[in-house]
Amino acid sequence: MLRNQSGISVYTVLSIILFVALVFILAVPNFYNLDKEQNSEDCINSMKQIWVATTDYMKDTNADFNGDLSLLTKTPKVQDPRNKYLQSVPYCPETSRQKSEYVVYGKYVAEQIGTEVKHNFGVIVLCPNMSKFHKHMLDKAFYENMDPTQLQNYMIEDMDYIDKETGSNGARKDELLKKYIEIWKTDPNAFSKRKENSTALRAMLFPDKFGVIEAEI
Repeated sequence: MLRNQSGISVYTVLSIILFVALVFILAVPNFYNLDKEQNSEDCINSMKQIWVATTDYMKDTNADFNGDLSLLTKTPKVQDPRNKYLQSVPYCPETSRQKSEYVVYGKYVAEQIGTEVKHNFGVIVLCPNMSKFHKHMLDKAFYENMDPTQLQNYMIEDMDYIDKETGSNGARKDELLKKYIEIWKTDPNAFSKRKENSTALRAMLFPDKFGVIEAEI
């Protein structure tokens, strides 16, 4: 058997080298966040957590939520004051050294129906890295399992439409979803428009598909 001057066999040296190489290969994906499928799953789980926390907060405040996640980490729950709505602010695992927070917006609409007031809550959570990772998006099935209000259902349907229309074009998807949020932020009649016409808000984003007249409704 071949041995070097220290008495260690060549096969032993090769085994050590192969072992170190194997450890390195296994460690690199975790160290550099190279497992894209796992990162996507982790990101989606973080967005689910944020969505639940924001929705719970809005149900207790009956007001819009403009995206300050630190507010959720500082505010005790109304029904459980020992706990906060969000324990800590999560970040997308694809985020570089300079972390960017998730884009979050919550819309509250009180609808008078006869003598009763119907409370509508709609929350949108977007990954800050959507332009590069188009799969980092909450799917329709998640919302449908969360007992959504009519407003949230409107948002679900519109976002699902945007997702399908943009496909793997993350930059376009990110651009249109943020424009969609701006519609809800700036148009006080967005809810009534969407209620009267299921494509009213989509037409503002895709005027070429729905026509100029509908886009101006």
